[in-house]
Amino acid sequence: MMRGRSQRGVRARKRKRILKNPKAAAVSSPITDAMERIMWMFKVRDCRHICLFCEYYEKCGLDGIPERGGIEKMNMKYAKRSEDTEQIQIINWAQWHTGKHPELKWLHHIPNGGSRNKLEARKLKEMGVKAGVSDLFLPYPKGCYHGMYIEMKFGNNRHTDKQKEFLADMAETGYFVVTCYSYEDAKKVLEEYVTLPGPEANSIRANNGVDEIIIHESSWTEGKHEMSIPNNSILKDGKIKEARSK
Repeated sequence: MMRGRSQRGVRARKRKRILKNPKAAAVSSPITDAMERIMWMFKVRDCRHICLFCEYYEKCGLDGIPERGGIEKMNMKYAKRSEDTEQIQIINWAQWHTGKHPELKWLHHIPNGGSRNKLEARKLKEMGVKAGVSDLFLPYPKGCYHGMYIEMKFGNNRHTDKQKEFLADMAETGYFVVTCYSYEDAKKVLEEYVTLPGPEANSIRANNGVDEIIIHESSWTEGKHEMSIPNNSILKDGKIKEARSK
């Protein structure tokens, strides 16, 4: 009697595990496993492997892909290179180097691209999203520049007219702007930019006859004040090309 109850308990616990984790049933069912792999092919992003035959399928689920690993991040180890993957790598690099260069903490992406439905696109436009604004922005003045904009491209992608206009306007205004076709190029440009001298705030006390006022003035530290490449350059395949004016 006790044996029958224990077996029923085991079966009940097994059913609960399957309900909580449908993948548990796939261990003994090749058909279920194949169906799960096929369904996952519509969810995984930017991967060059076919899930149905992929030898990394189990590892892929442990590397943090949404709905299987529980952490929403792209599986960079097996990802197909694209503009998105290059940009993700530069953001990851910046996060790892904030200890050495605290300015990199505020390097951020400006989400102007991507596919959206008409209602969402209209809402974002009304909220202030503008076409042509570059992908990455570092809001720290360095050298003779007010800040830095990076436009990320990949493969044979080219600038739109709006992007050309934005880059030219920002360069004329005093920002350093650059277009990079790879993570490596963007990293080199950022490394040089953050090593340029920055402003040092000096406090000056003044008295207007009534109240004492503290005036903050900025003076620049000594050192190199310009980047080694021209403003509004394009870096691709190890070559430096100056962008055409708008």
